[in-house]
Amino acid sequence: MTRTLCSQYIDPSTVEPLLASRLIPLDKGEGATDQTYRCRRGDEKDYGVMNVARDDVIASSGSLQLSTSQQAGNEAAVHAMNAIFEEENTDAVLLIDASNAFNSLNRASALYNIRIVCPVIATYAINTYRRQTRLFITGGKELTSAEGTKQGVPIAMAIYALSAQPLISILQNLSGAKPCWFADDASGIGGID
Repeated sequence: MTRTLCSQYIDPSTVEPLLASRLIPLDKGEGATDQTYRCRRGDEKDYGVMNVARDDVIASSGSLQLSTSQQAGNEAAVHAMNAIFEEENTDAVLLIDASNAFNSLNRASALYNIRIVCPVIATYAINTYRRQTRLFITGGKELTSAEGTKQGVPIAMAIYALSAQPLISILQNLSGAKPCWFADDASGIGGID
């Protein structure tokens, strides 16, 4: 099944039951997050795709995005930014956290970018993200997920990082700051200018 999802385009209506999820909203005080059945069921195929495509995803996401399956990427980001901050010509640090970025990602743009940036996982991403996903809530209610990625699904971080790569490249070319990204969190270090 995973090989087919990776190698040929599938009629979206035939994979709809596979992608549908049970949604259990958890109130964390500042809003809601979700834990879904799809996360548990999807692990095997998503891990399989990432095991095969890991090196391509890392290479395609560039050296500034440390969230794409690099071991201890967040720790590497902290150490790199700390080392740069200690340099003599560093005056300031800009920290950015995109609000609700994973849920706000435009899927059509993301899939377009992934086809260009990392074609190795493009077919799989298109087969699993091109159509809205049905989310079933206890009590008989249903929502649809039409934008964004599913946090907790192994390939979601790669899809997010690869779709944001064109933006990261543009920002790097426009700024003299030394940037570092971990998913939707970014930091830039440099002089005040």
